[in-house]
Amino acid sequence: MRKTRRRRGTHSTACLCPEPSWYRPDNFKKLPGQLGHAYNRLVRRDRKTGALSLRMRISRHPYFVQLREQAGRKRDFRPEREKLLDAIVPLLVSTVDRATHIDTINLSKMAWQLSEKDSEGNVIRKVTVPRVCRLLQHMMEFGLLALPEGVTWDPFNRKWFPKHVVLTERLWKMIGVDLDKLYAEQAEQVAAEAAGWITRDEHGQAEEISVKAARRRWYEKMMHATLVRRREAALKGKREKKLKALAEQPYDDRAYAMSVHLIRTLPKDELHALSPEQFTQRVRSHLYQLDLGLERESGPP
Repeated sequence: MRKTRRRRGTHSTACLCPEPSWYRPDNFKKLPGQLGHAYNRLVRRDRKTGALSLRMRISRHPYFVQLREQAGRKRDFRPEREKLLDAIVPLLVSTVDRATHIDTINLSKMAWQLSEKDSEGNVIRKVTVPRVCRLLQHMMEFGLLALPEGVTWDPFNRKWFPKHVVLTERLWKMIGVDLDKLYAEQAEQVAAEAAGWITRDEHGQAEEISVKAARRRWYEKMMHATLVRRREAALKGKREKKLKALAEQPYDDRAYAMSVHLIRTLPKDELHALSPEQFTQRVRSHLYQLDLGLERESGPP
């Protein structure tokens, strides 16, 4: 045999949280229609004690045995992964969008929600992000989740856009909802949210939007909101860095830098209308608003 210096470590490889769970808090509103029916098929409440438990273990569905080879697997899921699958489906059903059946995947938040906690909400046994990510990938392989738009790269902030998955018809069938009622409720929700989505043809007639178009516009809206939020955060960080550097300078240098900034940003007609005394007062006023006035001590030279 080939000699190697690699040795088995002494760390434990046991699952950090073998019993993950998630149930809707009592202060949450009940899910409407077929979404509520789906959640009630997955979760039950004991009438005497009020304790919540799983009514259906989705991981034991015959579907996973029948299509195991088509999904590229030779064996069944391990018990720890089965329990994570049983716990994550109620969470996905609870957070899905009614109009598009899209779930926005925040892996770190999802892992925290599934982790075991004490009475004060502190995590005792942690579900890791890679564990959740691997399970979602398996659910896509079995056709329970779809990623129609793929994963898009944000070149401005050099980050990936949030991952949005669609709960497929196969998953709804496994849960046991009435698909006709589910799609009817989906169409009603699309129509209710169509205030800014309906387009007009050349005759001025309103065109009904399909679920596919609603999902596409939902993706575009979410990507735009993500871009705006990230750029605002980047500009805020850049501004705070400039203010911090400016605060370390003597007051005269701060006043001079503010003068240059006002010359560049104020309208020309407003600048011409200001006298030297008024312009100096404007500089001081801006410095005081930024807490960079005379009373602020300058940093080290």
